[in-house]
Amino acid sequence: MTIVNRTGWKRMKKGLKGWKAALPFILPGLILVSVFILYPMIFTIRISLSDYRIVTGEITFVGFDNYKAILFDSKDFWYAYRNNFLYAFFTVPMIIFGGLVFAYLIDNLLHGKTIFKVGFYLPVITSWVIVSLVFRYMFSNGNTGLVNYLLVDVFSVMDDYVPWLYREWTGNAAIWLMGIWKNVGWSMLIFLAALQTIPVDLYESASIDGAGLWQKFRHITIKSIKPTILFVMVNMIIGAFNVFIQVLLLTGGDPNNKTTVLQYLLYNRAFNKFEFGEASAIGLLSAFTIVILTVFLNKLLKLDTKESGDDR
Repeated sequence: MTIVNRTGWKRMKKGLKGWKAALPFILPGLILVSVFILYPMIFTIRISLSDYRIVTGEITFVGFDNYKAILFDSKDFWYAYRNNFLYAFFTVPMIIFGGLVFAYLIDNLLHGKTIFKVGFYLPVITSWVIVSLVFRYMFSNGNTGLVNYLLVDVFSVMDDYVPWLYREWTGNAAIWLMGIWKNVGWSMLIFLAALQTIPVDLYESASIDGAGLWQKFRHITIKSIKPTILFVMVNMIIGAFNVFIQVLLLTGGDPNNKTTVLQYLLYNRAFNKFEFGEASAIGLLSAFTIVILTVFLNKLLKLDTKESGDDR
């Protein structure tokens, strides 16, 4: 027993020495994480379970009343929740498909690759505010909007002007279109980097075997960059639940909060209605949804990797 105790004590001393040596390097990071992540997270959970008066600083515990009000007494939450899923459903496939096609075409260019890469990536680095104002001008009412002007005055496709941003589905469609245009350049750059890691020998062997362009794309390109496709998918789905600026500047949630999303609803409850308890509950429900989706997609990625390894 004495020998065992001495061995355990030696291991503990060795572990403490290791922590003592590492502590100066990890302590600044731990402090930053605690101050800017852990504390706000714990405080948000506390507010979501309370009636918080920001002016007086009074916090009254109310249990799950805020969650009940959001989930059962508010139609706005379910509209916002639906719109986030619809945003992901319509934008993520188009961003992946568009980015993959553009990356494949640019990768096969003989000249001018840099020009096309810069051109497609420019929307990514352009401010969301600037892009939102441009799209607001494009879809604005009357002949002042570019879309209305082209469809009615130039091509005479429609008889009357359409208030695109003040209708439920056309307003949502404008938000989706903006999300696709803004993010497709990012996915293109990621896919382009992945395509350049594929050995040229695979394409040459496929050409010798008589494979066409589509067969190469399907059996070599897609199969080789599957992990990259899933990586882009995970990031875009997470981004779909952080949509805010385009809704704020394009539709403002109109008509009757039919185009609202979770982040905009959170902002409206917190800074317009000063209902910080419900706003915190919305934020935590949104975060919980993101975590569940991320875990599911990460498991899908691991399963896919495992299956690919088994095949080889």
